Amino acid sequence: MTTSDVRGLEQLERAVLDDTASLASALRHCLLLAGYAHHEELRAWALKELQGYPAADELPSYRKVPAPLEAEFVVNLPGYSNQVNTQRVSVHRLPQGVGERGIEENAPIRQGVRELEALIATSDRTVHLSPPGSAEYALAMTRQQQQSGQEFTNVTSLYWAIAKGTPGL
Repeated sequence: MTTSDVRGLEQLERAVLDDTASLASALRHCLLLAGYAHHEELRAWALKELQGYPAADELPSYRKVPAPLEAEFVVNLPGYSNQVNTQRVSVHRLPQGVGERGIEENAPIRQGVRELEALIATSDRTVHLSPPGSAEYALAMTRQQQQSGQEFTNVTSLYWAIAKGTPGL
């Protein structure tokens, strides 16, 4: 091991142990060390963690976090101000085809670490991530509401509500 390798390991160790350092910074150190060590597997992992996982890639288990689905319902009664109501939604209440898209009460976290750090920094207590097809499911849920006699109810959004501090986020 060369002196620069030891320094790189020491920098990585400091970044990992420093609660004020960003995870993105520690991953960049890891990426550099993997390059110096010619460790392609470690380099590929660190790069995916930094930039995010493409839809075609299998996610590591720690990037699948338990998260309830929530929907925002807006009631637009004529002559009254709009009432916004957020409700947890069972996957079984969603229109057909949801299971085929992989929508369940586990959110796949495909975003890169920098994007996740930004989401966490701008969120109060929960981070909202939209499942694939969420806009069309919100429209279909609005139609269901209207067909069941709730003609003034619109579903404006559908998302996973992930509590800050959830392992994997």
